[in-house]
Amino acid sequence: MKLQRKLVLLTTLSKCLMAAVLLLILPWLVQTLVLGHTDAALRAELRQVQARIEQVGISEFLPQDQVQRRTHYDLLQDEFIDLQATTAKMPPDTIGTFPRQRQGSEVDFRVLRHSARYQGQPYIIEIGKSIESVQEVYKLLRNLAVYALLFVGLTTLLLELGVIGSLLRPFDHIVERLRAVQGPTPPDLPALRTSTSDFQYLDASIQQMLVKIQSVFEQERQFIATASHELLTPISVLQNRFENMLRAENLPEEAETQLVTSQKTLQRMTVTLRTLLLISRVENNQFARTEEVPVRLVLQEVIEELEDRINNEALVIHWNLTGEPVLAPANRSLIFTLFFNLLSNAIKYNQYGGQIELGGYSTPEGGYLLRICNTGKPIPAEHLPFIFERFRRFDEDAAEGYGLGLAVVRSIAQLHHITVQVESDEQRGTEFTLHLPPAA
Repeated sequence: MKLQRKLVLLTTLSKCLMAAVLLLILPWLVQTLVLGHTDAALRAELRQVQARIEQVGISEFLPQDQVQRRTHYDLLQDEFIDLQATTAKMPPDTIGTFPRQRQGSEVDFRVLRHSARYQGQPYIIEIGKSIESVQEVYKLLRNLAVYALLFVGLTTLLLELGVIGSLLRPFDHIVERLRAVQGPTPPDLPALRTSTSDFQYLDASIQQMLVKIQSVFEQERQFIATASHELLTPISVLQNRFENMLRAENLPEEAETQLVTSQKTLQRMTVTLRTLLLISRVENNQFARTEEVPVRLVLQEVIEELEDRINNEALVIHWNLTGEPVLAPANRSLIFTLFFNLLSNAIKYNQYGGQIELGGYSTPEGGYLLRICNTGKPIPAEHLPFIFERFRRFDEDAAEGYGLGLAVVRSIAQLHHITVQVESDEQRGTEFTLHLPPAA
């Protein structure tokens, strides 16, 4: 999973978890706030009542027919003020929820009880507010809090997703730049635009690493070119000497056999060295690319050259090419070598009586997608990333490995800006896909 998706998933989960926790504690929190607000309002009202009594006297609140107690409700009976004379010990002030009679039934009220003494007589003042009216405020505040929570949560989530995408955009560019590296020579890419020092350091480190790899590869390529060239001369001298020795009269039969065997060994060494030289020259851009190469025609020439091997293995060739693809600018000799190596492998690793398919079609971008498939034994998946490397042999029991043939294919393909992919499984066999660039 990509880093951006993981961060988005983490942010979303954290928001959902936070919202769930807030929704769980929200009722208790809102109720506590509402009761606190109600208690404060009751205390404020008590202070007003006390101030009024101090101003007009207690007799104004207790008329002649209600000298011991008077209870006053408002019009809707949601609030009341109760003033009662008492002879008991004056209790401390309390506030709580208590039942009170209202219109013949018991209703819960939030009640503030206060003791005071006026004109030497102790009184108890109760100021109450019905819980129903408190609950209405509670429901209103709870709904507002839920809507506010959802709005804030969604807004911050969208904002964070946008910020994550913006912050990680340079990282995606770095990954794209790494994917563009198809060989030891890094492509010429523009500088990374970012103000994040971490990404700047990462990009600079990768660029330095690619430069070092290119330097090491250049040294290796130069060594292979020089060594191959220097070794070909003494090998040629040895071959001439062996040929002269084979022409000698009275040469023992055993010595003749040894000389022939040695000649075959020198021939294999010559082929290997010339292949290494070819790869080195291709990677040093020592081949001109000035021709228009008709792909179908070159493939037919390769098939004709391999006709004997195809017939010996009883292989069937299927042509499914559409159009007349042209590769330009290109080097026809190198393209012939590229197709020859791929088709030679398709024959070598095919089964007796198997099939080889040559298919392709034009792409919307103006290029051409060429497929070379065979029905041979599939290549193990763990070997696929390495089959284009030099001298890679994965089957030690096999007489022949992948050798240098596919390494030559990769070098020629890179020179012509051709992307090569390979897939292999039991059902389809092995399929090489070549993405040919549009003809210039």
